[in-house]
Amino acid sequence: MMLVLDSTPLIYLAKTNLLELLEKLPEKKIVPHLVYEEVIVGGKKRGAADAFLVEKAIDRGIFEVRSAKNKKFLWTLARIPGMHEADAEVLALARELKATAIVDEDKARSVADVNDVPNRGSGYLLLRLSKIGLLTRGEAKAKLDEMIKAGWRCSTEVYSEILKSLMR
Repeated sequence: MMLVLDSTPLIYLAKTNLLELLEKLPEKKIVPHLVYEEVIVGGKKRGAADAFLVEKAIDRGIFEVRSAKNKKFLWTLARIPGMHEADAEVLALARELKATAIVDEDKARSVADVNDVPNRGSGYLLLRLSKIGLLTRGEAKAKLDEMIKAGWRCSTEVYSEILKSLMR
């Protein structure tokens, strides 16, 4: 199984010092080229500390940077009103690789559903880290709260579902 990560999950996992733990997940982790440009190139220009953390994780081999090959599908997705190009590449690459897209934006998730692209959000990664014993339930909840404090947004329903899943 493979995971294709979007910008928001990468940024907030970096802000909460979880990138190193992701290395221990058995899934191969892919960062699309456009996400790399957005998070690292754009982030460095803004002086964002998380950009340097993500770059270091890529240099260490935690993530592999790839580009979507099916440019026609990528272009079709990118033309959908409200879709960002980086989100479109996440979905296009996930479909090509038969992978799961890790995206938090509602628009990207709904476009993924319509195009039969399996998708999850940042909360899923916290749950995975907890389920395989890399974070305790309490640590996972603390990291979730830390992500929110750092600016990550989710609905109260999503927050509640993540907490319920942690307690199972």
